Amino acid sequence: MSVSSRTPVPGQSTPAPDSGAPTPELIARDPAGLLLARLTVLPVVVATAFLLASFPLLLIGWFRPVPTIVAAVIVAAVIVPLGWRRLPGLVPSASASAGGLRVWAQPADADGERDGRRTPWWTVVALLVIAIGFFAFEAAYHSQFLIISRDPGSYMQFATWIAGHGSLPIPTNSQAFGNDPSLWYQGFAMYQVGNTIVPQFMAGLPMALSVGYWFGGVNGALLLGPFFGAVAIVVFGGLAARLLGARWAPLAALVLAASLPQMYTSRNTFSEPLAQVLFLGGLALLIDSLRAQPAAAGPGTAGAGLRARVARWDSGRVLALLAGLALGIALLVRIDAPSDILPLIPYCGLMWVRGQRQAMPLVIGIIVGWAWGWVDAVFLSWPYVFQTNKSSSLPMIAGLALAIVVTVLAALWLRRRARATGGLPQLGEHWWLPGWLPRAATIVPFIVIAAFALRSHVQHNFVKEQYAQLSLHWVYWYLGGPAIALATIGVAILGFGALRGRWPAWTLPLMCFAWDILLFLYRPGITPDQPWASRRLVPAVLPGFILLSIWLVAWTCGRLGRGEVPGVSRLARLLAGKRRALITAGVASVCALLLVVPTAITTRGLAFKRTFQGQVAAIYGLCAKLPSDASVIIVDSPMADRLSQVVRGMCDVPVTRFHYSGNVYTSPTAPTSQVLAAIHGVQSVGRQPVLLAAHTGELAPYTNQGTITKAVTMHSTMDGRSLTAPPTKIATEDLDVWMLEPTR
Repeated sequence: MSVSSRTPVPGQSTPAPDSGAPTPELIARDPAGLLLARLTVLPVVVATAFLLASFPLLLIGWFRPVPTIVAAVIVAAVIVPLGWRRLPGLVPSASASAGGLRVWAQPADADGERDGRRTPWWTVVALLVIAIGFFAFEAAYHSQFLIISRDPGSYMQFATWIAGHGSLPIPTNSQAFGNDPSLWYQGFAMYQVGNTIVPQFMAGLPMALSVGYWFGGVNGALLLGPFFGAVAIVVFGGLAARLLGARWAPLAALVLAASLPQMYTSRNTFSEPLAQVLFLGGLALLIDSLRAQPAAAGPGTAGAGLRARVARWDSGRVLALLAGLALGIALLVRIDAPSDILPLIPYCGLMWVRGQRQAMPLVIGIIVGWAWGWVDAVFLSWPYVFQTNKSSSLPMIAGLALAIVVTVLAALWLRRRARATGGLPQLGEHWWLPGWLPRAATIVPFIVIAAFALRSHVQHNFVKEQYAQLSLHWVYWYLGGPAIALATIGVAILGFGALRGRWPAWTLPLMCFAWDILLFLYRPGITPDQPWASRRLVPAVLPGFILLSIWLVAWTCGRLGRGEVPGVSRLARLLAGKRRALITAGVASVCALLLVVPTAITTRGLAFKRTFQGQVAAIYGLCAKLPSDASVIIVDSPMADRLSQVVRGMCDVPVTRFHYSGNVYTSPTAPTSQVLAAIHGVQSVGRQPVLLAAHTGELAPYTNQGTITKAVTMHSTMDGRSLTAPPTKIATEDLDVWMLEPTR
């Protein structure tokens, strides 16, 4: 073990006068920075407030417009001002501008320090223009993915049901079919559990989509996909401003907005953009909490009374609590969210060892957020989490438990050792790290990238590996080689500096992004056709590569502008003022093109192509043809998989189907005797049976019961499915629904 003059710890337990927390005077002199800081975390605080308030109402069956909106507004009215007033903005710390401790990261300046300049207003305007433009473009090309074939349709049908009924699970209404035990009620993403139907997935996104239903119907809900994607761009820009400097935030936002995975998941109703808001916004809030001005001690804060305890919850603690809530409650949106923040567990342990005031509020926030998510998993989404997805969820739970146990034991040991050696470790001490680790950290990123680059040449069994050996190829397709190369060098330099106590704002983001990228490259864990599989890149992998690559560009440009780059320093010193600035701007522009152009080249293949159009009109056209007292019997099994919940939720009529008989794709039609029995069962309870099928031949045995009519004709498009190349094409999607309504 060694002792060094630097430490990788993000703050101190008792801030000194030179703690780096920005003063109110500094904040007031940077209004653009304060506005940018506030605007970019406002969405995550609002989203957290909505999820905190609305999930308990769904759990007890009161998820209705008035109580949900009222509860969400009340919670938001409490926590939004708490965070809004306490944000430190983007101003430099007094110590950084004075050449003291490195507590802030803007690599355009010496050794990652800010130069004291105010945040320019054009950065705020540029970020908002990019986000608004992204929303407008995505709204113009957004899909109408309602039929359940993949996740967006499942989320929409989940949202349709709870928006209209306010509770889960979904009843089968088997009495509308005479309680025939041979009938079946489930379909894709809908599990039959006893006499109820449990929808697949976590409830966070469907609850958010329900707000769109309440205010704008199904089209309002569909537009929330582009809206969440645009909000994620804003939040990402805020994180970039905190880690790179405000002047680099628009470039980071532009690269993310131009990437195909971000566009693809935003023009459909995927969970990834909303999870991205919570994950990236939670990191931004935590960075702010580590820079917030500590509470000043005074007469009103002494003692152990209630006022004293409240007063001790200064800005740092409040922002840490909000960060923990956002990072924890992301589980309510995406089942993989806890794995994204697994490094946060040892990070919290390190904060506790050092006695940082933000540690306990952060842990409390995570626990509360996770409590909401795990209650959802156990009580509302058990089949999805612990049956269908158990190959991923159970290892994740085991990994979290192991990380918690190891962290607790290690933290207790470090704390005991610190006290035995004369107190808690102070800034400038990291006796708990081996001295060779920083230099080793500079080599690891290159070894990892080289290994994954060679992986496809070693592993050739694509079926067994689920094309996981192409995971680095996916990143290359969507961001390009320059981004991978720059990010690899960037993480090497950042890792070395972070382990020596520099750029502490980067400590947790670097840990999380490195972990998420490594986990994705090793095991993407998704059906590998593109662009479908690209959704795995959205929450953390794409943002990580973009931030790390632009960090290197910013750091290099800063050193180049000061003549500190080896090999060119003498030339740079000869060039003064505008010439040096011109060279730096040229380098920055070239690097920006190397990041934007490869991204746009892949994106252009699908950016201007619409998919899943016409489903709203087709479904509501079918609903209009159904009698109000209809009991729908779907005789075609593949159609029943896709349409059972669509008809049940959007047409508000009972629906049934039949158990699979043999191979569903070669013998999809139910036996005639079962269909006739189902018709008689519906008639016996005084309701009108309606048969739906994909072909007229499936209804031919029942023509003596009524007349066959065509209820739906839809010609549309869907995503293509590319396995070994970037996606550039879409495919056709046709839907024909034939209906037979027996004579009353």
